[in-house]
Amino acid sequence: MNYSDVMNELADLLADPKPEARTAAAKAIAYTGNPQGVPLLRLKTRIGDQAPQVISECFSGLLQLAPADSLAIVAGFLFDPKEQICELAALTLGESRLEEAFDHLRNCWQQTRNVELRRTLLLAIGMLRQDKAIDYLISLVAQGKDIERDVRLIVSLHKSGV
Repeated sequence: MNYSDVMNELADLLADPKPEARTAAAKAIAYTGNPQGVPLLRLKTRIGDQAPQVISECFSGLLQLAPADSLAIVAGFLFDPKEQICELAALTLGESRLEEAFDHLRNCWQQTRNVELRRTLLLAIGMLRQDKAIDYLISLVAQGKDIERDVRLIVSLHKSGV
């Protein structure tokens, strides 16, 4: 509706006491398509939120509004001390299908020893729907990594178009 004060209103909603309002604000900022929303989303990711879905929407919004500038920011959360934030960052990167996201996801998978996070990273790599990502997953199975069941599921989902 071209409301001139929309970013101020959405900034206020990012600080609302209700997580549903904060989540909706992050979604709305991305929906505007306005690059003026990027600093709001960056700030929110940096200060954090008790509700993980808020941070997830901020990650998605950043990659939607400014993919090149935001990829490194979101990828930096792959090594967050909170496992849930790492997983959200990984899934958001996978969902983005950005070609450059593969290297970040692969590097994190190679560095982490947390079994659950590694499983999420494999899923995120598969979600990229890129030939090099699928080839990498297949190569892990060929190398005899103990992930064959997980990779077979991801590859079969990729082939079926899910």
